[in-house]
Amino acid sequence: MVVIVYTSFVGGVALAQDQDTPQLIVYTENYPPFNFEREDGSVGGLATERVRQILDAAGVPYTIQVLPWARAMNAARTKDNALIFTITRTPRREYGFDWIALIAESNFHVFVRADETRSVTPEALKAGVFTASCVSGDLACELLIWAGVPTKNIIPIAKEGTGDFRMVVAGRADIYISDYSANKKLRQAEGYDPALTKPVMRLDSRAGFYLAAGLKVPLEVRKKIKEAYESLRATGQYQLVHFEGPEGAGG
Repeated sequence: MVVIVYTSFVGGVALAQDQDTPQLIVYTENYPPFNFEREDGSVGGLATERVRQILDAAGVPYTIQVLPWARAMNAARTKDNALIFTITRTPRREYGFDWIALIAESNFHVFVRADETRSVTPEALKAGVFTASCVSGDLACELLIWAGVPTKNIIPIAKEGTGDFRMVVAGRADIYISDYSANKKLRQAEGYDPALTKPVMRLDSRAGFYLAAGLKVPLEVRKKIKEAYESLRATGQYQLVHFEGPEGAGG
């Protein structure tokens, strides 16, 4: 389901959309509280609000569509009218996208079962003390490798959503990685008690969550959106999404 925006409003003034700009498709996934599909099929979330603000200011026609992350990434890379948001900026992805706007700083933590008593440290991760689970193709798999977890200790799974979390809760893996705020909202949205796991170590990652464009999107369109973003920032109308992290989690 998509949300189609026909007319933009900034500061109470209607902006005519550029008829020469192709209809953009903006992809994302269900990742509350940043972005999620509502019961009526519309797309909500704090990141979604920021993306709409930027694109409305740019006056470009667009739709927002929720897809499984692997499909969203493939579409963003291969289509000439595709943007993607709440994508993290990593060295591996740096040259595959045009990074248009920072939406929020990332706050990734290592999570374990609530009854886990072993100390989780960078040294223990690198030594292979813990097994880990992540969804194939997800940033969490990259972060586990970046944190030094041996590849033989990483169990990739095809199931999206709570798959990595459920692997840990079931005792089939020891750790998983998630953004702190997203972890809580995801568990609640899918009927699980967030207290089944606990954050034990913050990753020193500065990946950040972004609105990005595929490199096949015309340069002039990307430039127009970037200029709108910079103008909103310069006038104080744009604010990053910000969450506090947990107390007592190291890293």
